[in-house]
This record gives sequence, C-alpha cells and structure tokens, in this order.
Amino acid sequence: MNKKVVGEVFSQVSKLYDPFLKGITFGNIDRWQRDLIELLDNEGNRLDVGTGTGEVLKKSIVKGLKVGIDLSIGMLKRAKTKCTDCHFILADAENMPFKDASFRSITLSLVYRHIDDKKAFLKEAYRVLEKGGHICILDINRFLGTRILTFIMRYPIKPLGLLMFGREKWDFFLHSLESSLSLSEIKKQLEGENFKVIHIKTYLFGLVYLLKASKL
Repeated sequence: MNKKVVGEVFSQVSKLYDPFLKGITFGNIDRWQRDLIELLDNEGNRLDVGTGTGEVLKKSIVKGLKVGIDLSIGMLKRAKTKCTDCHFILADAENMPFKDASFRSITLSLVYRHIDDKKAFLKEAYRVLEKGGHICILDINRFLGTRILTFIMRYPIKPLGLLMFGREKWDFFLHSLESSLSLSEIKKQLEGENFKVIHIKTYLFGLVYLLKASKL
C-alpha cells in the first residue's frame, strides 16, 4: 500500500482512532505511552514520528520543541486540537524535513511496523538526532501471541472492526499486524544503523514491546 493511501486510510479513521486504540489495547495504551515517555529525559527537542492524534506529545513535558510528523492530514488536524503547544507537520519518516542533530529524542508509538523502508527511516533518525540522543519504540512484537491477536482480529472482533472502519481499512490494520517484526529483528536493524539498544520491556505476555536505543 503506497504512502498516499496510508495517509488517506488514517485520515478516514482519525475520529475513531483513539477509542479504537484504547479498546484494542484493553485500556493499556495510556500506561504504555507514559512508560515510553518516562524512559526519556526532559531536555531538548522531541520528535514524535507517526504522531497520529498527538497523544505521546500531549503526555510529554520537555524543555524544548515538541514536533509531530505524520502522513495523514486528518490525524494531524485532530492532534492540533489536542496539543496546541506542539508543532505538527505533514512529512515522511523516510525523508524528514529537518536539519542534522535537531532533536534530543524520537518516539514512535505503534508506528514502526507501518514504515515501509525501515532502513531509510533509521538513517534519517540517526541524522536528525543529537549525538547521544535516544529513540524509543512502542509496538507489536512478532511471536506466538501475535498469531492469537491476528486470530481475534480476523474472527471475534472483525464484525465490530468492519462496522467502525470498513473492510479496506480493517484489512490494512490486520496486514500491519501480520507485518510486525520480532524483537531480535528490530534490535538487528537498529544496531545495523549505529544505534545501541539499552532497554527492552514487554507487555501482555510479550505481545507488545517497548524499546529504547541510543545514537552512538
């Protein structure tokens, strides 16, 4: 699915995204995002990639700029109404419109698996981070439990998903889940682009992971 279509899909679901996310994570998304934020210091500028409705930036307190990028104009409009002290930009994570070393930290909440060219993104993340800066990723881990969640989305809650989002959008979310990477794969990707993984935590019996890496 090309980036334009991805942006359109998320724009179309932007009004329902927050309640859907709380439901699909059994109400845990707020706690997970706060855990992500607590791994980072409050100094410097923060970039939230695939910011969606801006929840991570809304929860963040930093002594610097809070900037969110996304491919979805609908999501960005929602984000701006929730987080008026933040800056939101329609931009591609694989080709970011920022100068070198612009940010102290980068966050991604349930976004990394959606990025098509992860190598290109990690090169960009390395470029725009300050030396010693950090990247934190919260996402779905591919392991046995992922199959269980895929089954749940394919069958028990599929009627609700179709009712809320329609077939094309629900199939997109399902495909993104099936495209999740394992922790070992993600660690290898990060280390291949000169990041050092320094913290890993899992939730829901390993289904969800929280990872922190530093720029070497």
